[in-house]
Amino acid sequence: METIVEFLELYYLEIIASVTFLSIISIILVIANSIKTKKIINRYDELMRGVDNKDLESLLKLYMDNVENVLKDVKKLSQEYKSLSYQIQNCVQKVAIIRYNAFDNVGSNQSYSIALLDNKNNGIVLTGLFGRDASTTYAKLIEGGKSKFPLSEEEKKVIAKAMG
Repeated sequence: METIVEFLELYYLEIIASVTFLSIISIILVIANSIKTKKIINRYDELMRGVDNKDLESLLKLYMDNVENVLKDVKKLSQEYKSLSYQIQNCVQKVAIIRYNAFDNVGSNQSYSIALLDNKNNGIVLTGLFGRDASTTYAKLIEGGKSKFPLSEEEKKVIAKAMG
């Protein structure tokens, strides 16, 4: 029986040594994990604190509000762009001028014809005829590059020049 008791005592000593060893390893692992967890918590706190000591939630809300405002501005600008784009189609975009002598006895190319057309070649042609005794100005409506009124050669040239 003594051999059994000695054997059991020896066996208990091995068990106690193994348990002690495993406990020490467990304590070391718990300490290592605590250190890593502390580092992660510190990094999380820094992240949540954000810029200028504002928390991340406040920063995200601020940025989302800014994005929402920018989207509203873009929508407003898009509508204004469409309106202006429509309006500009009817603005004078094509201009040409020709100076000439309308009469043989007048020099210095004092007479002129000016074409003022929009993008669709609609507009007017202004003609100023300068003579020794009188000066006259005419305006003729132009639609699609043509007029319902008879055009002089100079007026035809200036319209063609404006349409380019």
